[in-house]
Amino acid sequence: MTKTINGKIKHIVVLMFENRSFDHMLGGLPGVNGVLQADRTVNPAFYNTMSPKVQPDPMSNPPVFPTPIDLSGQSMISHDFNHDFGDGMMPDLFGPGTTGYVNGVPINAPAITYPANNSGFLSTIAYNANGQPNGPGVMSFFEKDSLKVFHQLASEFVICDNWHCDLPGHTKPNRSFMHCATCGDLGIDDDNSGTEDAKTIYEQIEQMGYDWKMYTPGGWLDSNFLEGIINSPYTNVPIAQFTVDVKNGNLPFYSFLMCGLGAHPDSSMHPANRVEPGENFLAAIYNVLRNSAHWDDTLLVVNFDENGGIYDHVLPPQTVSPDPARPIYYGTNNDGSQAKFDFSLLGVRIPALLISPWLSKGVDSTLYQNTSILRYLQDLIASPASPVLSLTQRDAKANSIAGVFNAHGSPAMRTDCPSSVVGYADFGGGNIDDPNAFKPTQEHLQQAPLAYMISLAKEYLGGLPGHADSAKPMKGTFANNAELIDYANERVEAAKKYFAAKK
Repeated sequence: MTKTINGKIKHIVVLMFENRSFDHMLGGLPGVNGVLQADRTVNPAFYNTMSPKVQPDPMSNPPVFPTPIDLSGQSMISHDFNHDFGDGMMPDLFGPGTTGYVNGVPINAPAITYPANNSGFLSTIAYNANGQPNGPGVMSFFEKDSLKVFHQLASEFVICDNWHCDLPGHTKPNRSFMHCATCGDLGIDDDNSGTEDAKTIYEQIEQMGYDWKMYTPGGWLDSNFLEGIINSPYTNVPIAQFTVDVKNGNLPFYSFLMCGLGAHPDSSMHPANRVEPGENFLAAIYNVLRNSAHWDDTLLVVNFDENGGIYDHVLPPQTVSPDPARPIYYGTNNDGSQAKFDFSLLGVRIPALLISPWLSKGVDSTLYQNTSILRYLQDLIASPASPVLSLTQRDAKANSIAGVFNAHGSPAMRTDCPSSVVGYADFGGGNIDDPNAFKPTQEHLQQAPLAYMISLAKEYLGGLPGHADSAKPMKGTFANNAELIDYANERVEAAKKYFAAKK
């Protein structure tokens, strides 16, 4: 029988979105370590310039401060931002030219930048922007209550304002940490070659006699690059089945919810995508849990895989390498230069909410990271025969999110939690009980893929084995979304057959 927190929590549901920083999503709310001062004005110490090595000057090198985003048009988030390790997050955090981080010291960092840390978000070269700097959209944030769903839930439950991703880098290795507490041989390469053969939390849960499912509304699926579960019957479960399992009282011990990355509508919140479909998706997940028998025994964790290169003012803290026996990881940047990392630094802060009727409203500033979820799960499934579980040194040392129940636990189940939250009309993303809601329309199929979708396709598909294109540069263009979807399915099916034959 599963051990529980206060005898109550028996199910953990994680909904992971894409590529937004804490300051960007939640830094405008009161009571958090965000971008605003007590008088609700932007902190003047938080800025970037186009030339971080030069002192700010109103005329020649003007500072750009965090700026409220225009939700109606999202004109400030017009493209994806560089969030690779070596030529993205390293110059973002430590200044132009920085290529790595070893033994607590950034490599090739400028001696002085303005400000001293987190100075390069504005000036780092962006994705999908013709080699131009990121621009002011990277400094944007959402004002209080401008996000109808995320901000309402933040005000009703627990905001974690010291929660970091596990790697200052991009999607695939960070999602690998979420599932394996390491990115193993995926490393820090920008080209995302290979798959992850490290043991997953899902395999560990099964070994301890518990159940899990990875639900999806469609699109890219994390299990497709996880060798241990790519062929599992418990992954690629339609999101409509989640609503059935919740309503019938059949939730597994652990549910991981994909966010529709690459589905239609795309509910991932990935720039340059809109946030409204993701907000609707979150609202639907909350509402179905809130109005079910599982509400009183489930913890809903809402987090993001990484910051997507978007500004946050907090320098990530040092941490422990998942594999101390491997002292240095080497990677190749998009421009061919070399990067080095010993995994002794966490990634940038990301938004995280902890939602349960057994939690009071508040802000938790404990140092958490995505592997803190794994630590919590492992402590719950541990047994007398296996009293201490971990996958790597990273999750072994992470602070468990169980601590939030000590700091913000409610002695009695709350009765004042919103019975439902309301999203946005005309954006989709919320029809999670309709099996057909996320099927692409003919109009979508005939449209040309967005640039960030090509980038993500290379990330999720380029390293898969078993196909004629394996070990080759993935094709760079697709005539329309239909062609991209067909190609993705072809690559994934080939990989599944490859790994099935290996067993």
